[in-house]
Amino acid sequence: MTENVPCRATRAVLACALLAGLSLPAVARTSACETMKAQMRAYLDCLGSTQKASERRLERAIDAARAAIAARVELKQVQRNRWTALLEESHGRFVHWRDFECQSIAPYEGGGAEKTIGGRVSGIGALEQRLICVISLNEGRIADIEQRYRAPPDWLESHPDAALAEGADRPESPADSAETAPVSGGVPRLIELSP
Repeated sequence: MTENVPCRATRAVLACALLAGLSLPAVARTSACETMKAQMRAYLDCLGSTQKASERRLERAIDAARAAIAARVELKQVQRNRWTALLEESHGRFVHWRDFECQSIAPYEGGGAEKTIGGRVSGIGALEQRLICVISLNEGRIADIEQRYRAPPDWLESHPDAALAEGADRPESPADSAETAPVSGGVPRLIELSP
């Protein structure tokens, strides 16, 4: 079965657009963990906490987008409902694509393919690549959503946690990481580390 060339090109452009905007924030967020790389468990805990924090920021961005749509009073309610439903569907598809990309492809990147067991990539390097992939793709999605949807000021005032406070981008401590990552649209999260 051959793939339609415009479809393949569209997917490539979408993937490049997502990845282009995300490499710098993701590198900044994961670089805080680099100092712990000598102690692999602490490093993976840090990446896991950073991943969970990115999940929370992503959910806040989606919540703000819903609020931005709801605030568009010039549109009929049925239009706002449709737009919100399409945003939810789009986000669900993003999560499925991200999870597949990070679970199946990312482990082969960064040298992980050199460490296979029976042809399957495994080990610390594979987990590291998966976590970095999730963080990076989440950061790109957050930037995209925040650029396209501006939450109304009254929503921001009533949701102080939505405005990232100084230091909120820091990974949480391992003690905080016992909280489970949020589920978006009934889609379980890809990676969940527990001590």
